Amino acid sequence: MSLASTNSIKMLEDRAALLAASRAFFAKRGVLEVDVPALSPYGSVDPHIDLIEVRSMGRRGFLHSSPEYGMKRLLAAGIGDIYQLSHVFRDLESGERHNLEFTMVEWYRLGFTLEQMIEETLDFVRLFVGGDRSFEKITFKEAFGGDYPEDREVRDRLFALEIEPHLLSTVVTDFPPDQAALAQIEGGVAKRFEVFYAGMELANGYLELTDAAEWRARLDNANQERRALGKAPYPIDPHLRDISACSGVAVGFDRLMMLRHGVQDIHEILPC
Repeated sequence: MSLASTNSIKMLEDRAALLAASRAFFAKRGVLEVDVPALSPYGSVDPHIDLIEVRSMGRRGFLHSSPEYGMKRLLAAGIGDIYQLSHVFRDLESGERHNLEFTMVEWYRLGFTLEQMIEETLDFVRLFVGGDRSFEKITFKEAFGGDYPEDREVRDRLFALEIEPHLLSTVVTDFPPDQAALAQIEGGVAKRFEVFYAGMELANGYLELTDAAEWRARLDNANQERRALGKAPYPIDPHLRDISACSGVAVGFDRLMMLRHGVQDIHEILPC
């Protein structure tokens, strides 16, 4: 974004207004804002997300790709419903929809079903794209026309290239178990959802795992996948604790601003 133009200044003013609207959205619902550290000695482990490593005073750390781990520590301590507006960082991600640093809105709701979380997420998205916007809901299998390939690499490529561009205002649910990440698995499907608008992914939510032992096992598996891809594993947070039943979601704030302003490149709406 060039700060010299009147349009750029108006866009920054609108960004500030939507940050305020986001905070009002959660305040109205009694969800507490938190601010966990962006730098951690432990990694957010995902086979397909690479972290930015930082070294200071002889110590190794990582800029978080999501405030998830810090927020779940607070959940384990009994804090209740929480959200965070957070700058997050992902290495090797640059393009029209990706930047190394971007803004994420992440929140957790105790006792929420996945359906309740979907509806609240859509209400949040409507702050940016219009309050009367309707969304269709389909399962992952339905997105493939009834069934999907067993080969995950083929499946992921088909979804990204052939299906996702045509998801105009859609919620996809019931993902394959091998795409559960940290979501619960029930009835042979991952209790996970993603929200798409104009062919762009906006949100990723789970009916959250509550058992810390299962969480660690999933992270161990993710590190094994990283090794298989020729990537270094990340240290796993040893402070993981069981949490109460809840649903959680992460939403890309900058992508919502792209849609709001009708731009195709994320760099057009970033503050500088």
